[in-house]
Amino acid sequence: MTKPTNSCAQVCATFLHETAQHELVVLHDDGLYRHLRIQKPGTRTWFWDITTWPGHLATSGDIADGYMFARFPDMLDFFDITEGNRDYYSDGAPDFDFHYWAEKICGGRSHEVKKYDNDVFLHHVKDALEDHEELGLDAQAEHEKIVEVAQRVCRRHNVPYAVYLPDLRERNGARYGGLEIDADDSDGLEYFGLLIPEISPAERRAELLADAQLHAESEHEAREWLRDDHAACANFGENAYWEWDLRDYDTRFLLTCYCIDLAVRLYRKHEAQKTETTEQSAPTAEQISAVVEFAERGITRELGAIDARHHYTEEERAMMKARFDDARAGIAAITMLRARSAETVQS
Repeated sequence: MTKPTNSCAQVCATFLHETAQHELVVLHDDGLYRHLRIQKPGTRTWFWDITTWPGHLATSGDIADGYMFARFPDMLDFFDITEGNRDYYSDGAPDFDFHYWAEKICGGRSHEVKKYDNDVFLHHVKDALEDHEELGLDAQAEHEKIVEVAQRVCRRHNVPYAVYLPDLRERNGARYGGLEIDADDSDGLEYFGLLIPEISPAERRAELLADAQLHAESEHEAREWLRDDHAACANFGENAYWEWDLRDYDTRFLLTCYCIDLAVRLYRKHEAQKTETTEQSAPTAEQISAVVEFAERGITRELGAIDARHHYTEEERAMMKARFDDARAGIAAITMLRARSAETVQS
């Protein structure tokens, strides 16, 4: 699934560039207890560590430092998104559920991952203005229609066009100010009451948005503008601007999410390679049978080489006995392995 725009495009692009040569170093791997390091070989710049224990995952290092998450027994499973379930933006960057991941940060610190963003504030203002009944996109479309009608009427009767049409204010039957108006023009003019604002809705929106930009330096200033600038607030109509979330995820948290995702993918690849190596190195049933046969013959030869006439010390006797016992135990273990291998093949 591909989404059209990526609000974190710059952060993601920087991460991909800086980590293009990073590799996984497994420092500890014992069940759910792991210590993984991801770094470019030969440098600790842009490196990070992932530490897991039952129910937890912590990040540390040059980047992604200082976060701890808790949710699943194996937190690598929590952050493991299979390829079929991954969403991507049009630029190829992954689309993660940052909100859901932030909720799993320990210590009630999930609110810390978002900071005031002036672009978010201005986006809210722009959307509210475009949806406004008197200043929105629909209002601008209607404004353009009546201007077109008024200009057409004025051209037809050689009357100079003005944004306010005093010559056409009085209606007398099918005539406006002594001018004959056809049915379409009459409907259009009457809809706007013949009064065309000097400033179009689009121009008024642009003025308010420019004013908002002057007060977008901080969240405090932005909310002061929303509350105290009565002209601006009135133009937002019934929009609950006091409930607007003017924050966005900060760069540090976004990088942490990208770091965890890359660590999980590298570790899963490491696991797959380890399993493949183990499977390739497993002996066949024929190989096991050959080893058992050679071992049994070797024991027979060793027994035949013992000279009954030779006087062995107690220590030598004990060493020989231990050696034969180990050999027989080894043959028994290999024989059991052969049986298990045969059962696997049959199943």
